[in-house]
Amino acid sequence: MARIIVISDPHLSPTHGFFWDNWCRTCEMVNQLAPDAVIVSGDLCINGPDSDAEVAFARQALGRLTAPVHAVPGNHDVGDEPPGQDAGQIIDASRLQRWRSVFGADRFAFDAGGWRVLGINAQLLGSDLPQEEEQDAWLDRELGAAARPVLLALHKPLFLQSLAESEETERTVNPAPRARLLRRLRNAPVQVVLSGHLHCHRDVVREDRRHVWAPSTAFLVPEPADSSADNVLGILSIELSAEGVRVERIDVPGLVAYDLLELKGHGRYKYLRDMPACPPGS
Repeated sequence: MARIIVISDPHLSPTHGFFWDNWCRTCEMVNQLAPDAVIVSGDLCINGPDSDAEVAFARQALGRLTAPVHAVPGNHDVGDEPPGQDAGQIIDASRLQRWRSVFGADRFAFDAGGWRVLGINAQLLGSDLPQEEEQDAWLDRELGAAARPVLLALHKPLFLQSLAESEETERTVNPAPRARLLRRLRNAPVQVVLSGHLHCHRDVVREDRRHVWAPSTAFLVPEPADSSADNVLGILSIELSAEGVRVERIDVPGLVAYDLLELKGHGRYKYLRDMPACPPGS
C-alpha cells in the first residue's frame, strides 16, 4: 500500500501572503503524516502567469514538505485555457515556459501501491498550443502501456454534474477538450480522476470512474460548485493498493477559512493580485 497526500489551491505569493500561515500549518501536518508522496493539484500561485517571483516562491515553498512532491499547474500558475475566467491571463508559450523553467515539467508519472499515477496540465486542454499535442501523445503512451490501475490528476475537474455537459465554463474542462480526453480514458484502466480548482470536496462516480475534488488550503468560495460538495478547507489522503483506493479528507488544525468576497472587500478588488501588498511572515 502507498499513501499519497493531496494539497490543492494553496495560492502562495511573496507579495500577497494572505494564506501563508495556512500553508505552513498544512506542511507541518503533511510531514507528520509522512506519506509516500505528495500531489499538489494546481494554483500554487496567485499571479503566476505574470510573475517570475511568484512561481519561484511557490517552488521554494514546496521545500517545506519532506516527501517527494509532484505538482501540476493551475490557471493561477500558467494562465487559463481560452476563453478562461481572466481574459488578460490566457495560457501561452511564455507563461508555460516560466513554470517549466522553475518546476522542470508540467506533468508527472510515478508508481505507487501497484497503481500508475499520472498528472497532466489541464490548462493546455483546448489551448491549441503545440504543447497540448505533445501532452496528448505522452498521455496516449502512458495509458497504452498501463498494466495496472491508473489515478489521473489535473487542476480542473472534467464536469460539474454530467460528463455530457455542453456549456463552456471556467469551472471545468470545456466540452470539446473534455470529449477528447474521455476518448483517451475510455479503454484505459483509469479508475480515479483527481482535481482541485473548485475549493471544495466531492467524491462521485460517473461511468464506473471515481471523480474526486480536493479542497483548498487557502480560502472558501462564496458559492460551491455543487450543493452536495463539502465547502471546507483541508487535504486528502489517498491510499492505493491492490485491493483498491481509499480516499479520506483530513482537517488541518488551525487553518483560517478565509471568505473570498470578504477578503476582496466585497467588490473593491477584482483579483487578489490587485490588493495592497502584504508579504508573508516567516
